[in-house]
Amino acid sequence: MPKKKGKKKGGKKAKAKVEGAEDIVQSLLKCYERNCTLTDSQMCPGIKNALRECKENETVLNRFILEPEPVEKPGDMPVLLEPLLAAFRQERYIYITFLHLWGYPMSYENAATLGLLLEKGCYPFKCIELEDCLLEPYSVYRLARSFNHCSILTTINLDYNEFGDEGCKNLCKGLEGNTTMLSVSMCYCDLTVESGKYLGGLISSTAVRDLFVDGNNLECDGLLEIIKTCVEQAKYEAARRAEEALRKEQEELEKAAKEKEGKYKSGGETSGDEGKDKEKKKKKKKGKKKEKEPAAPPPVGPWIHKLHIADNGIDGLVYGKEFAPLMMTRTLQELIRFSDCFEELDLEDNLIGDLAAREILEALEYRKEHEKLGGVKLRTTHRLNADTFNSIVKLGSGLKKKKKKGKKVRIMHDML
Repeated sequence: MPKKKGKKKGGKKAKAKVEGAEDIVQSLLKCYERNCTLTDSQMCPGIKNALRECKENETVLNRFILEPEPVEKPGDMPVLLEPLLAAFRQERYIYITFLHLWGYPMSYENAATLGLLLEKGCYPFKCIELEDCLLEPYSVYRLARSFNHCSILTTINLDYNEFGDEGCKNLCKGLEGNTTMLSVSMCYCDLTVESGKYLGGLISSTAVRDLFVDGNNLECDGLLEIIKTCVEQAKYEAARRAEEALRKEQEELEKAAKEKEGKYKSGGETSGDEGKDKEKKKKKKKGKKKEKEPAAPPPVGPWIHKLHIADNGIDGLVYGKEFAPLMMTRTLQELIRFSDCFEELDLEDNLIGDLAAREILEALEYRKEHEKLGGVKLRTTHRLNADTFNSIVKLGSGLKKKKKKGKKVRIMHDML
């Protein structure tokens, strides 16, 4: 994973300079200020400071972070979202790529306004983060409908919005047919087992490959629904790899047999053949250099790269489901063993038990020794047998621990 970079409140300066950047930023700043005056609101202090800094440095601002200010006195004015979005439209500000709203109470009207902005298609949003914004399920659907209009939007973060299974269903419904979204985060969104089937459908029918759903209540059954199609695909690909390896081995044996027969040929013929081979190599070297082909679009299908499902009640504490973690782990084991693209798994704060942990350890060992695939960064609960836990840490190291803030965990993914 690329290294995380520090962020300042309000925004981050763009690295590349744009011609006339000072005038562009000044126009946006004035328009934003005017809109705030008309709506009896104040400018977000962080955004105002970031725009002024960009103006001084003659750069444009591409990351906007909006946070509400407390209204304590009768004369205090609130920070509103509408004036900022209106300024983007009025000034045709096409340099915004990251929009972060933290703790802003979004109404349906706010969601519709943001959705209309996205549907314009001319604003190059790469990431939209709406953390703890009190989003309702119908607001989620209105927003999700607009994501398909953004050709480079790859990351959506809806952490701490307790819209439940209905909101998850609406998000997945709005993302149907999406071919650009790569990462979806719904941590602490009050999701239950029912959301597992919606998320499983999302993973298998879109380009989404990174899923962050920490702090919900998906349980073992929900996790199974998410990964079952990915497991089938991984097993199919493993069989194809085995067939390909066998075919190559047979070709090498045939080639060795032909070379053995070729030793009986005359030395003159051999030297002539070698001369022809050298001439061919020289001609190949003289050929033009191949131009780099553009990057292929992300594949659509049941492939998952990162799955963070910490603190989701994946345990055997429910009456009648004492062996649920073991049954779930046997399916998860196949994903770890055979999936070439699987990179990260976070099972922290789930009491999976020693038997399930042993299954995971065996899967990691099998992946490394038999399948010869890359490692998986993995984190589990520490409440396991010491030897098993230490072995898992050794084989699946690399996943950094999240920072906790109070009751909630603010998860800031690297979006660059």
